[in-house]
Amino acid sequence: MNRTIAIAAAGAALAACTPAAAPAPEAAPAPAPAPVATAPEFPRTAPRPGAAPRVDLPDPVRMRLGNGLNVVYVRQAELPVISAVMVTRGAGSADEPAATPGLASFTANMLDEGAGGRSSLELADALELLGANLSTGAGVDAAQANLYVLRQNFPQALRLMADVVTRPDLPQREVDRLKQERLTQLARARDEAGTIANYAFSGLVYGSGHPYGRYPTATATQALSRQAVAAFHGQRFRPEASTLILVGDVDPAQMQPLVEQAFGGWRAQGTAVASTPPAAPRIGRTTIYLIDKPGAAQSEIRIGHPGVARSTPDYYALLVMNTLLGGSFTSRLNTNLRETHGWSYGASSGFQMLRGEGPFTARAGVQTNATDSSLVEFFRELGRIRAEDVSEADLEKAKAFVALRLPDQLETTQDVAGQLATLETYGLDASFFDTYVQRVMAVTAADLRRVANQYVRPEQSVVVIVGDRSKVEAGIRAANLGPVEIREVTEFVR
Repeated sequence: MNRTIAIAAAGAALAACTPAAAPAPEAAPAPAPAPVATAPEFPRTAPRPGAAPRVDLPDPVRMRLGNGLNVVYVRQAELPVISAVMVTRGAGSADEPAATPGLASFTANMLDEGAGGRSSLELADALELLGANLSTGAGVDAAQANLYVLRQNFPQALRLMADVVTRPDLPQREVDRLKQERLTQLARARDEAGTIANYAFSGLVYGSGHPYGRYPTATATQALSRQAVAAFHGQRFRPEASTLILVGDVDPAQMQPLVEQAFGGWRAQGTAVASTPPAAPRIGRTTIYLIDKPGAAQSEIRIGHPGVARSTPDYYALLVMNTLLGGSFTSRLNTNLRETHGWSYGASSGFQMLRGEGPFTARAGVQTNATDSSLVEFFRELGRIRAEDVSEADLEKAKAFVALRLPDQLETTQDVAGQLATLETYGLDASFFDTYVQRVMAVTAADLRRVANQYVRPEQSVVVIVGDRSKVEAGIRAANLGPVEIREVTEFVR
């Protein structure tokens, strides 16, 4: 009994030490449902482009050295950098002797292969220490040297640029090395359908008697010599035919003494060379030239004829018209061959406006089994741009595309210097940019139809096709777009 009482007492005591059972917690409130993200409604219409922003390019300051060298300064001091371009008119491929195609670009490429007593490696080291980039090259109507450097290193870099342009050493070992590189490129070009098509198109449109119809050959490259390069440099690289363009943190008052020091000793030779390209040949009727390349994965197509010179008053109308035809991703040619039919990675067209009548070219690489169909669609679009009035919507879209690209082309000091070099090459004033947008937006549908009929001539074209003859010839002949001539690769890459 006592034990029972004791146990009960112990149990009571134990019960007293045990914490009272906690009241059951209240149920936590259910979390508020997460807000359901509502995806914005996908736009069903493309945004309309705004007006082209105004481009405020500072007025260039022009000066001239005693030897005739023009100097153009454009101050853009936002960053401590300077872009310099020396453009020399009359030192491009259009001015090289007929017997030595490739001499102009060879000469320009040799300029930075040693100059002013420095070897090519020493010159490269000196530029690297300054953090400067220097390159040289030649186009059809001019040669260029391009320099990009920090403002603080500009004086030293400008002197190196002057050595390259005016005092190239032209070492024989570099001549030999560059010749071998070119011969290797020509040998490789026999397997490159695009290069074969380009050479053949130029040669067949203009002929070997016209500077726009010539292209490098192994024989002509072998004949290049240090003496020929030195003679071309001496005749063509002249201060009175050149313009130095400086864009960036440039104060003309401070820069002009540096320019005088660097280029003042460049000796003038009298009246600047001003050769005029001969008139382009007329093409009587459309002919198709099929160049056999057995096993070719695709067919390279070029269609065109001599076009128009850069001096044409129809420049703006042609820009807009070609944008619609083949000058943009949404152009008719690209939409047709790439997006609608899937025959090509890209189709395009363009006018290469030069001192003379540069070529108009429509081009694409297409699936072999769609070569004939692609030709038919090319000619359908070339005829359509001439025959149909463009809609107001398409016209406004093309004009906006051309106008809105202007700021992008003048974004950096290098962009500005490059654009000014083009204007200098073709004798245009920098005020070209002031009215650019206005003149583009003034183009009308009637302008487009007029220039299309005047400058796009599908019935008087050269058509070059590089592809597998065994697979494409029958279809091309059946398309009945013109007489077909078979040519060999070795006729154009040799």
